[in-house]
Amino acid sequence: MSVADIQDNKWEREAAQVKLTTPASIGMLTMMGLFGLFFIWIAVMSVVGAFTDPKEMDFDKKQKDPAAAEAPAE
Repeated sequence: MSVADIQDNKWEREAAQVKLTTPASIGMLTMMGLFGLFFIWIAVMSVVGAFTDPKEMDFDKKQKDPAAAEAPAE
């Protein structure tokens, strides 16, 4: 690195520019977006689970025996 590069901070300007079109940056943005969606899904399902009756959430029973799912609750 020359004295002129250091004086005008050319390397610093180049390092500060965001390159969004490279495969690595696109992959990183995609992973961050998927992680954000996963976090939102976990938060929403936590709220749904907190306010839903456990008997209504018994999906296995409804899939195994449809008649049992239609039977009145005791």
